[in-house]
Amino acid sequence: MEGSSVTLTCSSDANPAAKYTWYKRSGDKRVQPLSEETQFVLSSIRSSDSGEYYCTAENELGRSSANIVITVTWKSVMIMNTIRYTLVVVLVPVLVWTLWTRMKKTLSLKSEVNEAVEMIESHNCPEYDDVAAAAQTEDTEEQEDLV
Repeated sequence: MEGSSVTLTCSSDANPAAKYTWYKRSGDKRVQPLSEETQFVLSSIRSSDSGEYYCTAENELGRSSANIVITVTWKSVMIMNTIRYTLVVVLVPVLVWTLWTRMKKTLSLKSEVNEAVEMIESHNCPEYDDVAAAAQTEDTEEQEDLV
């Protein structure tokens, strides 16, 4: 991450002891020697420090090298990732809670409607039977009054 410190270390078990050199390969493939120490430190890394670094270990018997590619990311990338993570951590529980509350409310309304329907059905039958009989009785009484 941009602004952090990076230490590159090169080592070997060569005998006789090796001489070390750190290089950076530039975009145009030019090689720049950076240090002749076993460690190379980038104390406050920048995006321009991105690239391929390699170390050579050399003595009178031969030469060996190893490379590493460094990609420097901006602090803003880290900040954006933190914001995304925070939003996920906060919004997912809120979304789950909202859906759970709506489902609970819907189930509650359905059970109230079912109870009301059951009450209406249980009261319907006897009342309508009595009303029809009562209407017939009233009609007969009115006819008797007319006579």
